[in-house]
Amino acid sequence: MKWMFTATIGLALVVAGSASAQRADRNVEAPITRSFNWFAYVGANDIRAACKPEGRNRLRLIYNALYEEQVRTYEIFLQPDGVAGMGIGVLADQGNVANLTIGSAADVLGPWSMKRGERILTVDETRELLGLLEASAAFGPPRDGLRLPDNDFWWTVASCRNGIWGFQAYHYPTDGFANVKFAERLFAWDNVPVPVNRPRKLEPSELRRDFNAPMYHAGTANRWMLVVGKDGLRPR
Repeated sequence: MKWMFTATIGLALVVAGSASAQRADRNVEAPITRSFNWFAYVGANDIRAACKPEGRNRLRLIYNALYEEQVRTYEIFLQPDGVAGMGIGVLADQGNVANLTIGSAADVLGPWSMKRGERILTVDETRELLGLLEASAAFGPPRDGLRLPDNDFWWTVASCRNGIWGFQAYHYPTDGFANVKFAERLFAWDNVPVPVNRPRKLEPSELRRDFNAPMYHAGTANRWMLVVGKDGLRPR
């Protein structure tokens, strides 16, 4: 017997309760838990808190290609020998929860399961990526007040290098999105078999919002907005 997704929320919240207190970077793959941690993950609160001279050198790049349609994440771990480990995550075709019906318990989380990939970047590839990031001003500072709607195309880059925190954001089609030099290289190295959802011309985001959508995330479905501050995301 089929039952509506909304009837599963209470059970899902109970399951997610203890996980929501854990580190954000370990809690974005489980779909329901992601709703508690997504904004902290994009803001890279975990990377910033651990960014000390003796800490790990790492990057987190997020490509929001209309949240409902696709999100791609790239976790880069820079190694002392010049290579880098890259973890890739893709959320695709998440759809509208208002139209989702569930046939079995196994179906509940299926549409939001993150597809994963990984690879090792060689010394030359790592050097090339860092050069492209430098050319994109990816280590900051960002433009204070830049708005990142869920239903637009944008990139964020969070970094910790030698104990120095950095953050940058790019919003399509304005606010320096043309300065993104690293995207094509990342897409070329991306081995998750889901085609990249590339930027396309759309009406302004506010004209594409569904104000009758059901509750979802820390607000309403298709209605959240991130705002960039002087050195990262502003608190929500």
